[in-house]
Amino acid sequence: MNLKKPKFWDYKKPNIYSYILFPLSIIVQIIHFLKTKLNKQKKFNIRTVCVGNIYIGGTGKTSLSLKINEILTKKKIRSCFVKKFYSNQIDEQKLLSNKGKLFISKQRSKALIEAEKENYQVAIFDDGLQDYSIKHNINLVCFKLYI
Repeated sequence: MNLKKPKFWDYKKPNIYSYILFPLSIIVQIIHFLKTKLNKQKKFNIRTVCVGNIYIGGTGKTSLSLKINEILTKKKIRSCFVKKFYSNQIDEQKLLSNKGKLFISKQRSKALIEAEKENYQVAIFDDGLQDYSIKHNINLVCFKLYI
């Protein structure tokens, strides 16, 4: 699936789209609040760092995940990557697996269980903010900054 962001996302000032979509954004916020409060999040024994974004592509999630893994490895902390399987993200998966151990599954929680079984101390999620089934220890959000 090829997603393209709408042009009005990059506008500096509010415009007609902003005002039209504002009520919808309130509804989405309410749904998000209910999902996070009503959904039972599973806590795992392994520490988790989730690197996500609120933008479509190109925000540096994978680069940041790689850097976090590099820092943890230098500190002798056993870290790995966890990623949900998407057939259109094979390049990203190869990049991560070349730099460390990658656990991949259609369900992130199953991949995390595998990482726990292999006694990893920290699991780095390259994407996953929208997955409410796992309680992450740290959430990092990447975004593009236009100056």
